[in-house]
Order: sequence, then C-alpha cells, then structure tokens
Amino acid sequence: MIKRLILTALACCVAAGGGWLLHRHLARTQETTFLRWQDPAVVARGEGLYRAHCARCHGVPGTEERAAAGHEATPHDAGGHTWEHPDYALFQLVRDGVAVANCVPVDPEQMPRFKGTLTDADLVAVLSFIKSTWPAELRASHDRVNVMYGPYNRAVGELIGAGGG
Repeated sequence: MIKRLILTALACCVAAGGGWLLHRHLARTQETTFLRWQDPAVVARGEGLYRAHCARCHGVPGTEERAAAGHEATPHDAGGHTWEHPDYALFQLVRDGVAVANCVPVDPEQMPRFKGTLTDADLVAVLSFIKSTWPAELRASHDRVNVMYGPYNRAVGELIGAGGG
C-alpha cells in the first residue's frame, strides 16, 4: 500500500515536472512580440531616434511635447490608436509606408518611409520606446492584439533578426 502511494506520488511529480517543462518550452517558442520595450538601452536609443525623426509630427508620448502646428499625425500616447495594431503592422507602416490592414500605401508626404533612413533595429527601438510610454493597461491590450497576430510577428521578427521580446 505504501509502495503504491509512493509510486503514485512519484508519477504525479514527474507529470507535473513534464507539464512545467512543456509550458516553459511553449512560452519561449510562442513569443508574440519583437518589441523590446522592457530593455532600457533599446528604449533610450529609440527615444533619441523618435525625437529626431518622429516627434515633429507625432509629438512625444509620455510628455507634454506636442506635434508642430499644422501636423495632424496620430499621437502615439493613450489618445491615439497605435496600440491597436500588432508589432509587424506597425513595423511595416514605419519602414515601408504600407498600412497592412488594407495593404494600401500611405502617402509619403503624410508618413515618410524610413527604410534606408533607419535600420530595422532602429525601427524596433523607436517602436519599443513608444510602447514603453503607454500605461500598463494599454501595453496589456497591445499584448493581447499581438497574441492574435503571433505567427506574423514571429515571422517578421525572424526576418529582421529582432528575435522574441
């Protein structure tokens, strides 16, 4: 009886350990983001690039710095809708000037294409900075959006060498 009880307890421990290992493996392989908003060095670099290339039209999220007069670009703070789009779509819009949802090129007079101006790593840093300025509930909403588009994010992240977030 005791032997059976010990074997049952041992089997439960092995099953629980196997389940934990499977969960850890799936968590690593199921990354759904390539933004590095929790990496202070990436965010700092992204902020500098954002201020140099984006702030004039979009303002600076997380600050009182507003866009220049005459520019009606979407703000990237809680008042905007940037967080409603998955990483890969934001990346493609900024790099290539294509709105992924409808595959329509954006007028480069309204939104410049940054391919050739900034590297892919620079663009990831800029987008990471933007996400770092959002309140926790917006980051959580963006994470849920990314889960829905995980395969696309993983594919783009691998193509640009960004890896998992």
